[in-house]
Amino acid sequence: MKRIYLAFVILVASLSSCQKYLDIRPKGKFIPQTIQDYEELSSNPSYAGNGNAYLERLSDGIYLAQSTVNSGMNGAGSKTYIWAAEYYLETESDRTWNDNYNNIFNANIILQEIDGVEDGTQERKNVVRGNALCNRAQAYMNLILFYAPTYNESTAASDLGVPLITIPDLEAKSSRASVKEVYDQILSDLTTALPLLPDEPKNVYRQSKGVANGLLARLYLYKGQYEKALAHANEALKTNSTIFDFNEYRFINPDRPALGIANRALAQVHPEMISYMTTSFGTILSNSFIDPDLLNQFDPKDLRLKFGWSKTDRTGVPVKEPYPQYINADLNYNIAVPEMMLIVAECHARLNQKDQALKLLNTLRKKRFALEDFKELQAATAEDALKMVIKERRMELFGKGLRWFDMKRLDKDPRFAKTYKRANTEQSYTLAPGSSHFVAQIPGLVMKLNPNIVPNPR
Repeated sequence: MKRIYLAFVILVASLSSCQKYLDIRPKGKFIPQTIQDYEELSSNPSYAGNGNAYLERLSDGIYLAQSTVNSGMNGAGSKTYIWAAEYYLETESDRTWNDNYNNIFNANIILQEIDGVEDGTQERKNVVRGNALCNRAQAYMNLILFYAPTYNESTAASDLGVPLITIPDLEAKSSRASVKEVYDQILSDLTTALPLLPDEPKNVYRQSKGVANGLLARLYLYKGQYEKALAHANEALKTNSTIFDFNEYRFINPDRPALGIANRALAQVHPEMISYMTTSFGTILSNSFIDPDLLNQFDPKDLRLKFGWSKTDRTGVPVKEPYPQYINADLNYNIAVPEMMLIVAECHARLNQKDQALKLLNTLRKKRFALEDFKELQAATAEDALKMVIKERRMELFGKGLRWFDMKRLDKDPRFAKTYKRANTEQSYTLAPGSSHFVAQIPGLVMKLNPNIVPNPR
């Protein structure tokens, strides 16, 4: 069995010198010394498994029964669903913050120590360095997209980002860097890592050129630099261009679809995977239902709808809620072929290249319908094509941890900004255009332990 070293996995809840955190010792007594040790530390599963499951509760694609919302009102699961001002009490830890800074600390250790490793070729050290840089960039991307405003060229230098730590210092009481500084660090890490990484990783926990290009495509999309996003997404697609055909799916029991899909591939072996990513809270969408507005976006014959939601429960009894229930029990946060295709399509549409955008949309959608039900999309203008791409992203990328970031960036575009409203009738939950709640609050415990970290506006 492959060894996974956790020697430097330390809980960095607030990057403060609070004794109760510094007293937590590394798991085990092993300290990495050889090149193999660092290779395995740089491919720890914590990097791949750190997706934020609450992104699904924040997205506009789900409906929760009022009883579910009420029963969890003291926890982050319900607070994210109702778009609350904050998700955690001062006494509570925020794993999105903690786990990403854990990974940043480990990456910083590797980057600091790898040159001093006595064995191993320079090529192997370079690959370890590339993995660590890619892992650190991914962690900072998770943080900046969640806890900071959408990138705006005119304000990024003054907008508050997150603490920027590039050396393994547990005593640091850092303040928040600007959004621009954090984005610049991410871009520097990824562009430095890119030539160091292999074309093909040894396993799903190691990084590759496809991973770095996929992350760069995402980041440039969020920055609004569409030519660069398009270029990197196309590079990522050179590593994998497989589109899974939904016609191959089969239910375990066709009469009881909620029992699940018999031949559904796990995220780590999915044919569309470019990079394996998941979350430790993969069941967060259990007992959730499709939001009626998302339901209305789907063609009734779309196989994504058929194999995603069911009007009956696992026993075959009609669900009590008014909307079909989500039937997949785990999340797939992979950087994957459909996402990269949709980035390319969106960039083409935004660059007034509607035919290229439509070609990609139709290539993808052809694998999402039975042959007799598929109809090619047509658009009169690039603007129409762009609207189709945004709609397709919403349907195709459900449950991939991306919709909240789309809602956030589209809120800054007058063509797409809107008031979001939950379908619950007992209580009204809305998110207005321009709301400060598009930016998650810095965890109260973090600010309590480190006064240099100021809150987001509310």
